[in-house]
Amino acid sequence: MGNKLSYQSRKKRISNSTTAKKSSIHGNSSSLIDEKHHDTDSNTHTSSVCTSGRKSSHVSTTTYWFPNHNDELDRLSSQHFALKILFEGNISSHILNRLNMENSVVLDLGCGPGTWLMDVATEFPGSQFYGIDIFDLFPSNIRPANVTFQVRDALEGLPFPDNTFDLVNLRMFIISIKANEWPLVLKEIYRVLKPGGFIQCCECSMLERGNEFVLKAGRAFTESVIDREQDPYVAHKMDKTLQAADFNILDFETKDIYFGKTDALNKEFLWDIVMIFKSAQPVIEERVGYTGEDYEQFLELFNANLQKKPDAIWTFYRCVGQK
Repeated sequence: MGNKLSYQSRKKRISNSTTAKKSSIHGNSSSLIDEKHHDTDSNTHTSSVCTSGRKSSHVSTTTYWFPNHNDELDRLSSQHFALKILFEGNISSHILNRLNMENSVVLDLGCGPGTWLMDVATEFPGSQFYGIDIFDLFPSNIRPANVTFQVRDALEGLPFPDNTFDLVNLRMFIISIKANEWPLVLKEIYRVLKPGGFIQCCECSMLERGNEFVLKAGRAFTESVIDREQDPYVAHKMDKTLQAADFNILDFETKDIYFGKTDALNKEFLWDIVMIFKSAQPVIEERVGYTGEDYEQFLELFNANLQKKPDAIWTFYRCVGQK
């Protein structure tokens, strides 16, 4: 069965340097949020329901279909640090070589639990950082003083004036919006970026390389994305998508993960992809043919087959654009 998979929640690996700077938990960073948008209306409030024994948040205006239980929040935090290693930093060198991060204003759109935002905010204490997400998953007790969060649906418009940000980060949005909503989101990002400002997008491929078991699982996930009118292949064409939104492309790089390799980074992404499929159980279990309690057996088989030949490969894409 390959390496035995543990489904126990992992401790969130916020760096010690981040923790050390949290004595000013709710420091009053100068807010750029428009007052008229500050209070969220009923359309952006979350409600919780139980699906297959899991507590999930749902918002009427979103197509995001992953739960927000602790395992999933831990996965998002762990994935952040894996991506940081994979791409050799939180921010592309094509941005850092052009932007003074000692005095910038940065937006993380769809920030989730805010791991990327807090990590970068600690690295650049002289800049101001804002996080927007449709779910209130933000840390309430541990937060750098230069970070501000707000619950907001980007499809209803970003609550910031034109030409506000030096950098907007957009990561793993693939199951957050419908295919036809990408132009609207990118238009809003373009609006709030300063002239010469940067957008950094990171998305992943579907599972389309591996043995038959892996390919069947990958097809089940891809079909579920399509069923929700989302674009499973947006990562492959992110450069063209940004160009269509009037951004100049500075860089478009790909990184492959080989699940059969035994180094720490590839093992981290192995855990990540299995946990993704664990979170997706309510949506894909019928398609993979393992339902209810039998789904645990699927996850064990999935974990084992990802490590077999032919190589199962997962690709990440990062695109940098400039206004």
